[in-house]
Amino acid sequence: MPHTHEKDTAGAGVNFDTDGLWRKKPLTPAQLLVNDIRLETLRDYGDPMLEVAERTASTLVPEHAEITSAAAYIRATDAARNAIEKQRFASFEEDYGWIRHLRLRKRQRNAYDAEDSAKCRWVHCASKFPEYIKGFLWALTEDQATISESMRMLDHAIQSNTRFSKHGKHFAPFFQPLHPRSGATDEGSIYPLLVSVPFLDWTILGATPPLRFQVDKREGFQSSRSTTHLLRSVLQHFYRLEDTADREASQVFAKHKPWTTSRELDLKIRQWYGHYPTALNVDEMWALVVDAEHIVTFSSNQTWKSRWPPLQLSSRIKEVSFRGVRNAFFKSELEEEYTAMTHLIVSLSGAVGMMHRNSWPDMVLPLTDRYAGHLSHLQYRLHRSPSTKLVMDLIACQEELNIVIQITQQQIDMLSGLRSALETDGETEDANKQSASSPASHRPASATCQDYGHVESRTAQRNRATYRQLSASQLSDPMAQVLDNLQRELVDLQDLRDNTDRLVTRTIQLVNIRMEDHGKAILVFTVVTIIFLPLSFVASFFGMNVTDIRNTTRSQSLFWVVAVCLTFGVLSLSIFLAFSGGDILEKAMIWRDARRERQVSTTTLLRQNSTGGDAEQTFRVFGVERS
Repeated sequence: MPHTHEKDTAGAGVNFDTDGLWRKKPLTPAQLLVNDIRLETLRDYGDPMLEVAERTASTLVPEHAEITSAAAYIRATDAARNAIEKQRFASFEEDYGWIRHLRLRKRQRNAYDAEDSAKCRWVHCASKFPEYIKGFLWALTEDQATISESMRMLDHAIQSNTRFSKHGKHFAPFFQPLHPRSGATDEGSIYPLLVSVPFLDWTILGATPPLRFQVDKREGFQSSRSTTHLLRSVLQHFYRLEDTADREASQVFAKHKPWTTSRELDLKIRQWYGHYPTALNVDEMWALVVDAEHIVTFSSNQTWKSRWPPLQLSSRIKEVSFRGVRNAFFKSELEEEYTAMTHLIVSLSGAVGMMHRNSWPDMVLPLTDRYAGHLSHLQYRLHRSPSTKLVMDLIACQEELNIVIQITQQQIDMLSGLRSALETDGETEDANKQSASSPASHRPASATCQDYGHVESRTAQRNRATYRQLSASQLSDPMAQVLDNLQRELVDLQDLRDNTDRLVTRTIQLVNIRMEDHGKAILVFTVVTIIFLPLSFVASFFGMNVTDIRNTTRSQSLFWVVAVCLTFGVLSLSIFLAFSGGDILEKAMIWRDARRERQVSTTTLLRQNSTGGDAEQTFRVFGVERS
């Protein structure tokens, strides 16, 4: 479980719900999760290791932080370039200025530094309002020379990547550096960086269970405020202009319930999930990397889920993806420094791997298992009784798989582009350092290792047992590991889709074979009906209880003559219409259209002649005299 500093457990003693000044602010410290990534000596044996130390946000904020000082307004004035920006920055300072107290005081160099130091600080906000991104960027950025331009770039990134649908706003997958580059060789120009990526997560049908706390008390959970980004189901993500409420119950997650036939699985689901995962939705994770020491992530409120097992996004990042990346660094011989950019990769790994077994082997009922189990059930129905309803169920499953594959492909494309950008920026930074430094200024490797205390002994050992190995990580490059996990998951999903395509084709063939047999039976019934229907009509006609028929002196031969002739005529007419009725109908339609064209042309010609000659001249149109 995450380590918590003892001095953070006391709390600040401020009731943010009743304080009048705090209630006016969009965010309060009680609504944020603050974690420090630092070297810890939690075990008596071995060397220090990187751990996530949870901090209480209210203890990091001093008293009267809700009051905006005059110096803070001076900061807004100095950063602004015009009166409009001055007013805007002053508003940001009043609403989000207290977040500046969450900055790290100093960076940790070794495990024996003070407790208020860390490698980087991670703040998680369980709400998705674009205004919060602007507030955190304004409060945590120290570069006053570029903050104005960075805010403009942030506004442009939000505006250009916002997509609209009937189900609310959402971001397209993107990453955008927010540093105004004055040249191609600016060192550190990758900061600040904004990233948005969609990810799949489970939920339940119906109303969301009660939350442990409300993120925005002014608006409530799933606010109707126009700026919020609401959760969307997997069908709402695909059908942007269609109401999918009547189709949510037909999701694979809603129809496939393997716990109903397995008592052991039912107990495990109750223990792990607390609820039955009966729906699949599409969430977004935003990440704002302010600098090398500060990163802020945003997602929807998941406080109704458990923190252990890690079903919330924040706990998944801390307990699974962080340890996987940490263990890869621990076993590597390279000296890697953990920065906010490293934690960005950790956060992306936790988000895109929420439902994937490749990112967490211990997960119960991952995404591919749900779809594979549902396809197995449909395949059993195929061998038992193929039908058109089975075809529709297979097509619905195929449709969902295509949506999931599309989202996974978007994640891979975004992460690949981000990896290329980070590699390019790293190569540029290395080239700048090499060109700006001289051979005499290079320090020996031993001096560099001494700066990090016991880090050199930690990175020199390999194949060492680690604490709570929860994530399989074989590559030393964390971004390469995330992409490798997604690629393997994409291959599994594509195999399921290909299997669905084959099942759809096979089911349609079997249904057509059965329909062919049914067609033969229908043909027999049709022939019998055509033959005996005239006979029945003639028999009914001659059986009428009227005087001229009842008192007739004719013999039975009259009935057979009339019946046989009528039957032969009806049968001949049916065969003729069956084979030539379409051609006759088509010729009739062509003749009708040609006749209309001739009538229109004749009327137009007569009207032209009447206007060109005497206005009083009488002319005839379709046999009607007009003057």
